[in-house]
Amino acid sequence: MIEKPIVESYLIKALKKACPTIILASASENRKQLLTDMGINVIQRPQDINELCGLTEPKEVVTTLSKQKLDSYLKSDEFIPTLPAISLDTLVLFNSTLIGKPHSREDAKAILSSFSDKEQEVLTGLSAYLPNKGIFSTYDVSKVVFEALTEDVIEWYLNTGEYIGAAGGYRIQKSGYKLVKSIEGSWTNVIGCPVEALLKLLTN
Repeated sequence: MIEKPIVESYLIKALKKACPTIILASASENRKQLLTDMGINVIQRPQDINELCGLTEPKEVVTTLSKQKLDSYLKSDEFIPTLPAISLDTLVLFNSTLIGKPHSREDAKAILSSFSDKEQEVLTGLSAYLPNKGIFSTYDVSKVVFEALTEDVIEWYLNTGEYIGAAGGYRIQKSGYKLVKSIEGSWTNVIGCPVEALLKLLTN
């Protein structure tokens, strides 16, 4: 089991300086909480889009979906041209299959059982509108290796309810880190908001 992850102080300081206020074109409370906890003023503007893009390459899928959400916000009456805005989309790639949010407790149990003692990739597409600069997109990938999970551990985690609405059926920033053996790459990417990639996008 890994230790509970924390955001490095230098990242918090740099991101607050680069972007003290941001529009989050997403309904994700986890993304909002992550940014808010870092001292950023988050204005949430969820976008209701049909999350289908007709693509199969995982990196293209998450990037395209994030672009669609951002485009929806930019065309809406809620668009504020003077403030930066971001949109994101996160999926898990496991055994060559993209996995999103579980549809039920039973679905979450099957997903977590399949992850036991195995590696997955978590991909997040990130698109940003920067005033006077334009629209930019990128993506991030993290490798996550799960512990060998017993049925009792899986049932314990399901009872937390954290699987609801979470890509892959777990939330690493809450109790989900206890299911994980190791992470290669950004752990905030596993939440769905890669802080390092966001900072690079905002400053470059």
